[in-house]
Amino acid sequence: MRHYQVRDVMTASPRTVTPATPLKNAADILVRGRIGVVPVLTPQGRLAGVVAEGDLLRKEQLQRDPDGRHSMRLPFRTRRDIATAETAGELMNRYPATAPAGTSVAEAARLMNRHQTRFLLVTGEDGKLLGVVTARDLLRVFLRPDAAIKAEISRDVLSRYLGTNPSWSRST
Repeated sequence: MRHYQVRDVMTASPRTVTPATPLKNAADILVRGRIGVVPVLTPQGRLAGVVAEGDLLRKEQLQRDPDGRHSMRLPFRTRRDIATAETAGELMNRYPATAPAGTSVAEAARLMNRHQTRFLLVTGEDGKLLGVVTARDLLRVFLRPDAAIKAEISRDVLSRYLGTNPSWSRST
């Protein structure tokens, strides 16, 4: 049977921003695109980080609660930096979870679990961004029609591994 890879289910060529992009523009991209993350690329096209919906929500929370009494435990400087961020470069996660395009869907799920995230940035061998894969994207492999699954089993398991022709019928 086919082992699906991240390249099969990822969003290729996702919307991106630069470190200088105002956060209002990044938020607009997230909302209008109905997406949860926007990769941040340097002017040379290299991956610099990612801004996620949660980052913008955390910023809003810290602006309303600057002492962080009702937020996660962060050093004061970090809370202040998040609360005052105005550009994607100031707010982005500089070390997002990444995966090569050839990563299996199962391994991508394990990586998301290990990094406690719902997305991975997909990179090529040269380190350039190829796409984004989300937990929802990984679930798409389960949404194939039954006929497609049956054809895959017939082709890959019965024909290739067992050497039988599933269209042959035995008459007795």
